[in-house]
Amino acid sequence: MTRRIKELPLRTAGWLMAAVFALSGPAVAGEWESVQRVKGGESCVMCDLRYESFIGANLPGIDLRGAYLFNANLERSSLVGANFESAVMVLIKLERSDLTDANLMKTNMQRASMYGATLRGANLTFARLSGANLEASELTGSDLTTADLEGAILTDVFANNANFRSANLKGAEMTSANLRGANLEGADLSGANLKNANLTMANLSNADLTGADLTGATLDYANLRGADLTGAKLVGASITGANLKQAKFVKADLTDASISSVVKFGTDFCGARMPKGKRGECAKK
Repeated sequence: MTRRIKELPLRTAGWLMAAVFALSGPAVAGEWESVQRVKGGESCVMCDLRYESFIGANLPGIDLRGAYLFNANLERSSLVGANFESAVMVLIKLERSDLTDANLMKTNMQRASMYGATLRGANLTFARLSGANLEASELTGSDLTTADLEGAILTDVFANNANFRSANLKGAEMTSANLRGANLEGADLSGANLKNANLTMANLSNADLTGADLTGATLDYANLRGADLTGAKLVGASITGANLKQAKFVKADLTDASISSVVKFGTDFCGARMPKGKRGECAKK
């Protein structure tokens, strides 16, 4: 079985290994030999490391592609430049760990605990992070293109210039998130909590913000072209110099919002509650 798995493409083999582990009986710790190799700083591709503790480990550049790290503990570890591509990391603990420039592409990190983790410049494309806790984490310059962050906690996250293009952030908790200059083009932010978030100069073109809470958010000089903010709450939001061309604010709440020097060609405020209490006008078709 092992030989055949190694001959398969890494991603397919990773899924197959996960299935084999899942059917292997009661929860047990990872393979002793593999665990010792990793603790010694050696790479271990597709190794079984489930439930193991590596708290405070110094493992820069380690290669753990396709590894099975279910519920493993890597809190406060140095994992700079580590390679976790296609690894199974469900419920993993990475609180306050340093994952700068790490490769986390196509990893399964559902419900991972990553409070205060550093992910500066990390590759998280296609990663599955639904329900993960990334509160107060550092994501500056990281790539989360098409990542699944549905229901994830991103409160107080620092994500300047991060790439969330086409990411799923549906229902995400993003209160006070710093997303200055972030690329959220085509992202699904429906129902997301973005209270007091900093979206200055962010690219939100064609993003889905239906029902999102942007109370007190800063959207100065943001690109909202074609964005859908139907039913969104923007009470007290700052929207200066933003591109609102063809954006939809249908039935949105803009009470006390500051809107100035914006591009409003084709913008639809139909039924919206405007800053001074008036009802917005519907766009001409």
